[in-house]
Amino acid sequence: MFIGREKELRDLNRLYERNSFQLYVLYGRRRIGKTTLLKEFCRDKKAIFYSAEQSSVKINLDKFSALVFEHYHEEHLEPFSSWENALLYIDGKQSEEQLILVLDEFPYLAERDKSMMSVLQHLIDHRLKDGKLFIVLCGSYMGFMEKEVLGAKSPLFGRRTAQLHMKAFDCRTSIRFFPGFEPEEQLMLYGALGGTPMYLQQVTRELSWEGNIKNIFLEPTGYLYEEPMLLLRQELQEPGIYNAVIEAIASGASRANEIAGKTGEAGSTCLKYIKTLIELGIIYKETPFGEKESSRKTLYRISDMMFRFWFRYVSGNRTLLETDAQDIVWEKRIKPDYSNYMGLVFESICRDHLLAKNSHGELPILFTEIGRWWGTDSKTHKQIEIDIVARDKNDYLICECKWRNELLDYGVLEELKAKADSFCSKRDKTYFVLFSKSGFTPALEKAAANTDDIILIGLEEIVK
Repeated sequence: MFIGREKELRDLNRLYERNSFQLYVLYGRRRIGKTTLLKEFCRDKKAIFYSAEQSSVKINLDKFSALVFEHYHEEHLEPFSSWENALLYIDGKQSEEQLILVLDEFPYLAERDKSMMSVLQHLIDHRLKDGKLFIVLCGSYMGFMEKEVLGAKSPLFGRRTAQLHMKAFDCRTSIRFFPGFEPEEQLMLYGALGGTPMYLQQVTRELSWEGNIKNIFLEPTGYLYEEPMLLLRQELQEPGIYNAVIEAIASGASRANEIAGKTGEAGSTCLKYIKTLIELGIIYKETPFGEKESSRKTLYRISDMMFRFWFRYVSGNRTLLETDAQDIVWEKRIKPDYSNYMGLVFESICRDHLLAKNSHGELPILFTEIGRWWGTDSKTHKQIEIDIVARDKNDYLICECKWRNELLDYGVLEELKAKADSFCSKRDKTYFVLFSKSGFTPALEKAAANTDDIILIGLEEIVK
């Protein structure tokens, strides 16, 4: 079943309907669903779909030649001597009819044959742009795709007709992979797996949500038991150091100097590794809402939930897990802590919910900025934080997100109002948004019913 990516598929089909030359660049991390999207796009259309290999130029060209000749029902022809000849041959065959040509894992081809992108640029300028080829260059090596294919110094710069950086699903799309589970269970599964389609597909209704996490993460044969290390080895030249950086953040180090101290790397060196992990979408940089990116309050956190879960619960327990102690690790290490773990996950889920409603104009303000804020209370001099702040000019949404087993009461609203005044005392209109896993007390529901500046959002609304 094809779940999600409906918009991306519509966009591709709109380009196809133009019946003209297209150069579409698609990139994103492994397992994110690029190939699945492209295969769905190619369904019922004339297409040549080649997945490149980490091999020599000749071997890739020979295999591509065989695929092309098979498509055109040609027999006993010699393999193409160059990519230029191959593309000219296809263009000649398609002078009157549209064809999709997908070069999946394109970096494997272009890194081996340094002239390939220049050849492609020359052909586009002098031949292909007047034809009907729909060329898709797809790659998982994001640094290469952004710099060498899309970058200003690339021979292909300015030749693309569209591009897409494919990212993980948000919560609302991800939980579509979990039919039959209760809303709370769906969010707890999402908290462990994140929004990567290949990971979401591992969930089976035959197991409980706990059973799925044990099966996927805690079994040495489980799909995600070694996944973070495999991904780091595929993407990076020094996976051990990157592993240490992520582990430091997972253990509570959130400032650059703390991360450097835990890894033993110099601060400037550590920042280079952090920057790369941010580019890969594994960690993110956060500053208090309204402050510059250069703020001294900058924090670093793990954005990829699968990495976050793995480094929190799997990495340090592998010796136990490899001695068949899955149930003990779950009962003693994960289950008692999982509600705390879900606190930050729930903030991310609530933020996604606000972004989705904002894009449909379903909020009292149309905000242009959103983030988290932390600072010092001017009266008590204690550290405080606001889970989500969103702003349009001088109108605000001030939000609190509670993943607790008890009803959220009126006192939480009062505390949020006090924190809002510490954050910014001069505001125009302010709406207080309260998210709760377990619902709200009758007193708070009554207060919200009598005013438009208190908005209550429960799990049912988030997952509907």
